[in-house]
Amino acid sequence: MTKFKLKRGWKKLLIIFSLIMVPLLILAIGLFSAIYPQLGRVPDAVTRKSYENLPNFKDGKFINEEPMAHIVWKNPKRGAISRFIIEDPKAPDFKIPQYQLDLQSFSDKPSDFKIYWLGHSTLIMEIDGTRIITDPVFGNAGPLKFIVRRFQPSPLRREHLPEADAIIISHDHYDHLEFDTILRLRKSKIRFIVPLGVGAHLRSWGIPPERITELNWGDSAKVGTLTITAQTARHFSGRSFGTRDRTLWSAFVLAGPKHKVFFAGDGGYGKHFKTIGEKFGPFDLTCLEIGSWNERWPNSHLFPEQTIQAHQDLRGKYLLPIHWAVFDLAFHDWDEPIKRLHATAKHANVQIMTPIQGQPIVPGKTPTSTWWKKSAESK
Repeated sequence: MTKFKLKRGWKKLLIIFSLIMVPLLILAIGLFSAIYPQLGRVPDAVTRKSYENLPNFKDGKFINEEPMAHIVWKNPKRGAISRFIIEDPKAPDFKIPQYQLDLQSFSDKPSDFKIYWLGHSTLIMEIDGTRIITDPVFGNAGPLKFIVRRFQPSPLRREHLPEADAIIISHDHYDHLEFDTILRLRKSKIRFIVPLGVGAHLRSWGIPPERITELNWGDSAKVGTLTITAQTARHFSGRSFGTRDRTLWSAFVLAGPKHKVFFAGDGGYGKHFKTIGEKFGPFDLTCLEIGSWNERWPNSHLFPEQTIQAHQDLRGKYLLPIHWAVFDLAFHDWDEPIKRLHATAKHANVQIMTPIQGQPIVPGKTPTSTWWKKSAESK
């Protein structure tokens, strides 16, 4: 009788265990299947070997010109991670204004000088008849839909991207390199200009090698009428555990016959801005980040006041603030970066352009407004 009861007990436990573990296992397999392709690939051993004599590569990883402090955690840690999944405490509680775009919004022939800011670091730039797209991200900033959600949809759908001469990727973080967008562009003819190592991701996602140009800091590529030169940035890279700094991060100079633009991607303040300004400036337009800063990571993103200083170091004429108003990636309010930048720019007599997302602007000609103030007042 006792043996019989024991057998029935084990059988019951096995059934309960199966009812719990089988769904969890199915969920885990599903999550892995969704995430794994998005991780991409890092350069193989042969490629890494070719990097060994580079001044910005050491012990199998890329390094910054100036040392960068890693995250310095301060108490309390509560909410530091969960907020990116289940919370959105700093998002706007109203709809951010947008200028809606589609394929018909773009002419077949790129203009002399026109910029579209789609939010965060995604730009469509028409410079001297050449069209460039930077860091095209149209979904969330993580490998799953519930991680780092957008405040609202992009003013342009990825399937409505216009024909362009090249796409520039500044580095491989999820809010700058989007798997779904790359998949959609596999059958196009568009070129990719990327930092060293990022090509491994693109090739793993089906982009032919002949359409990928990888650049180290100081290297250049000719695209249409433009010479695109990769420049020093102070940041880091990686899409999964164990891949940090296996690929390079970069800023870019886009120089045409008549206009010159600086696109920074991500990166903290450093002496490199002045060096770039002395060598390549002045710039008609600088596109510099203003969001995602925090004292916990003081060197990897620009604080708004440092953005003004970087613009001045670069000898820029007009400043277009980017890397804000789309994702909650730090601990500041969504509009604190632009408020601080606007106040500092006014004091420093720096000309900033603040278009709504999707608005076509001609630097120096198209008037922009303090739309974030009006939106907050009308909610």
